[in-house]
Amino acid sequence: MVVNLRRWEEMKVIVGIPSYNNAETISFVVKQAAEGLKRYFGGGIIVNADGGSTDGTRDAVLRTEVPDGVEVHSFVYKWPIPGKGSAMKELMEFALERDADAIVFVDSDLRSITPEWIYRFAKPIEEGYDFVAPLYIRHKWDGTITNNIAYPMTASLYGKNVRQPIGGDFGVSRKLMEVYLEDEEVWKTHVARFGVDIFLTTTAIARGFKVIQAALGMKIHDPKDPAASLGPMFNQVVGTLFMLMEKYEDVWKDVRTIEPVPVFGELEKGEPEPVKVTLELLEIRAKELFAQHEPVLRRALDKETFKGVVEALKTFEFDDRLWSHVLYDGAVAYKNRILTEAEPLVPLYFAKTADFVKRTINMSTLEAEKLIEERAKVFLEEKDYLLERW
Repeated sequence: MVVNLRRWEEMKVIVGIPSYNNAETISFVVKQAAEGLKRYFGGGIIVNADGGSTDGTRDAVLRTEVPDGVEVHSFVYKWPIPGKGSAMKELMEFALERDADAIVFVDSDLRSITPEWIYRFAKPIEEGYDFVAPLYIRHKWDGTITNNIAYPMTASLYGKNVRQPIGGDFGVSRKLMEVYLEDEEVWKTHVARFGVDIFLTTTAIARGFKVIQAALGMKIHDPKDPAASLGPMFNQVVGTLFMLMEKYEDVWKDVRTIEPVPVFGELEKGEPEPVKVTLELLEIRAKELFAQHEPVLRRALDKETFKGVVEALKTFEFDDRLWSHVLYDGAVAYKNRILTEAEPLVPLYFAKTADFVKRTINMSTLEAEKLIEERAKVFLEEKDYLLERW
């Protein structure tokens, strides 16, 4: 009889931190992660993959004091495409080389991370899960790409109610790391940049791995004002989402329900620190960019959808049904190569975000959350619209 001795040892956990010019925040992240590894797993390895920071990020990592039994490494990733995904690719390669059972990814700008985060991301993997998505309380205006696109699309397409499919922090099993790395070609796409999170989540669900969410309380980080800075991220996330729809069409076509996904840990209640959104700038940018992309949008969107969008841009009232048709038309246009990038849809995302900001201006985050959950149901109801056109 062969006894697997590894079972009696501590699980081998690596914490991976991608970074680029995060000297001010990364030391705190390293300290909390090190404390978590020591307290819950007897130690482990923290490794930072940096994109060539010029502000001393790597020095900040290596100078952080950590408990005995925790090793800290930092390297500049070599993958030629600069971006978060390239950092995460090489962090997974490092973890496999070190024979890790699990890797926990955490963002380098987190101000709310605690040692418990490491436990909540890694422990479910010991219990047979392969992918641990984050579940945090975020301000109603934080995560606009998540709330308007990544969440309702993922839930309605693949039938799993993963609330933060692009949350940035994840736990991943060894088996799943191997799947992520099996095709090097995918790392030459937007997956090398901000497309990586939706790639990780979608692949885990579509390939039938066991998925759970980790309750983490508040997420406090350096949020971005969508109108000012989220254009390139939108293009990379949505482009990857559309690419994966082609790859996994046999998986999502027959999905007709959204199933709950289990949660590890207790969910807290509370109101996170506010996130600033410039409503006026969203509306201005939506109109300007729409004028710029109008010719291709006219070809990409169904006639009725296009008409609805033109109306929505006058009032910035943009209901979820119309919005689902915009994204579904966009996916079909991407599949048919009418759109080679998701970028022409950015003005409509700005318009939809403006609509959401106006609707929720007097709501608590919890009240706004109900609208977001309803949105996923509308996307599911409208799935026949997508299937007819696909």
